[in-house]
Amino acid sequence: MSVTVIPYWGAWVAGLILLLVLLLLDLAHHGLVARFDDWAFTHLAHQPHNRFWNLVAWIGEPWAVVTYVLIMAGALLVDHEEQLAMWVLWTLGFGNILGIITKKLLKRERPGDHLEHDNGYSFPSGHVLGSTILYLIVVELWPTWPVMIIGGVAWLLVAGSRLFLRAHHVSDVGGTILFTGAWFIISTVLYQLIFD
Repeated sequence: MSVTVIPYWGAWVAGLILLLVLLLLDLAHHGLVARFDDWAFTHLAHQPHNRFWNLVAWIGEPWAVVTYVLIMAGALLVDHEEQLAMWVLWTLGFGNILGIITKKLLKRERPGDHLEHDNGYSFPSGHVLGSTILYLIVVELWPTWPVMIIGGVAWLLVAGSRLFLRAHHVSDVGGTILFTGAWFIISTVLYQLIFD
């Protein structure tokens, strides 16, 4: 097993970061994206007490994703895939650290109707960051159709839960996906530089 680097990775990272910067600049001036956030919440059902969405959010909690990744890294170690285990751990670990630093720097407020226990700032979403990294790692290591489909549905449910529970703005979820995609590409390049 190994990690593949996508062709033209530098252009992908630059493009994702450019989109993220444009998104943040638009939000800072309450432009089109911020108005879209407002529009989306007027058309999206608010379901704070829905057991299904709360369960999905609990399964996708950042601490739960850390647990899943630790189990995955342990399985890779048992399989004598030490380099991949290290990559899995640093991809999630540093991704989470970058997310926390970004959250503290930007200090974007959560939507007004969010649940009490969803405290802290809104961007990037810890749930979406962790579940996106988890999904990308799993698809990278086991690229089969069932894994991609089942994992993709689980990932979409976690991202959707953040909207239905009003934990994040739509742009927070989209921006977190861009942020995480850029970090994941950088992480695969680091793997290639260190281990290949």
